[in-house]
Amino acid sequence: MTLTNQDYDTLITELINEINAVRNKYDAFSQFTETKVADFVHTNRHLKNLHAAQTQELTQRTQELTQRTQDLAITNAQRAQLHAELVTLTARVDGLIMQRDKARSRVKFLEATRAYRIEQKLRSIASRLLLRK
Repeated sequence: MTLTNQDYDTLITELINEINAVRNKYDAFSQFTETKVADFVHTNRHLKNLHAAQTQELTQRTQELTQRTQDLAITNAQRAQLHAELVTLTARVDGLIMQRDKARSRVKFLEATRAYRIEQKLRSIASRLLLRK
């Protein structure tokens, strides 16, 4: 099988055309790859910025939560203290009410006695007698 110059020329032309086609595909692939890499870098940068912002927001919210938790603990302590004071004052008021009720019942008992009624009549008579003079 011998090849002639024309066959060589045809083969070289086909080879050059094939090389150009492969180069064009390589250029298209390179451009596609560069575009995807650029998109990746842009998206990566955007996601890193977003991650940093969300991390900062999370840190801020964590600090706020810590502060509010401390405030809640203080409020609960104050509430417990006020409740203890309320219990103490309620017991004191109950004691005073009991003393008042005992005193009222003693006064009613004394007012109901015969000696008290007689004493009241004597005072009334004595004051009238003193006023007449």
